[in-house]
Amino acid sequence: MSLIIHKVGILDTIQHFGVRGLQSKGIRPGGVMDQFSASIANALVGNKLNEDLLEIHFPACEIMFTKPCLISIVGADFTAKLNEKYLPMNRPILVPTNSKLQFVSPKSGKIVYVAVQGGLLGQGRLIKNSEIELKKKPKLTTTSLYIFPWSADVEWRKYSPEIHVIQGREWERLQEESQRKFCCKPFKISHHADRMGYRLQHESFQTRSKEEIISTAVNFGTIQLLPNGQTIVLMADHQTTGGYPRIAHVISADLPKLVQKSPGDEVIFHLTDQETAEKEWVAQQKHIQQIHTISQLKLYEFFEKNTH
Repeated sequence: MSLIIHKVGILDTIQHFGVRGLQSKGIRPGGVMDQFSASIANALVGNKLNEDLLEIHFPACEIMFTKPCLISIVGADFTAKLNEKYLPMNRPILVPTNSKLQFVSPKSGKIVYVAVQGGLLGQGRLIKNSEIELKKKPKLTTTSLYIFPWSADVEWRKYSPEIHVIQGREWERLQEESQRKFCCKPFKISHHADRMGYRLQHESFQTRSKEEIISTAVNFGTIQLLPNGQTIVLMADHQTTGGYPRIAHVISADLPKLVQKSPGDEVIFHLTDQETAEKEWVAQQKHIQQIHTISQLKLYEFFEKNTH
């Protein structure tokens, strides 16, 4: 064994990166909520970018390491401690045997990711006292905590309220006044915010017509207009189809920022176009890949130097 779940959190899971290509058969993609942070976490320990890892909410789990492990902590800042020593974010960390990882106080963000070199076996909710094996067991030896001297640039997920969206298929159903409010008025994340969707609080939007639409495909980031004039942004565990108007879609590059919002936080939507959205996504993926490449090189150099 390598990890033991000493204490469980409320919503903590071993999470994958989504099931692709089966939505037409009624199987929702699911997967990690913040793909940017999860990918960076894997990059820092030299894993595949889409390796399974821990997705942790607050109150968070406590984890015991029964063998030396190389880990990283990326995403929300929940004040991580290892054996009572505070840990930094966004760095590789070599933890020794019999270490206990805790998260003691939420400072910013909503979800944190813990990646372990070698990847985790199994998926789903964490269970108290359960043992989690690694897919590949790295040959690590250490008797003390070692924090690597470099960190990843995660400025892409700044906690600013600005979220860019593109118009949805039913955008024109909104009355002009509601369209203007959508683009400039701040919204608040309501307490009805989970892996299915984030409901937003705002003045009710008005439509030009009331006819129903045929249930059609929706995606992670689709903003639906509910019958009461309120809106919901669909998240990772969204349904495969929906019958509410799709007035907009959050661009993929800004989904990590939105995911990390907590109830009561504000968001402001800005319209953009498909071309800009694609450029932002490509630039973000290049940034992740650069961190992955550099991390692999630095880790190789470190272990070559310290294992001979």
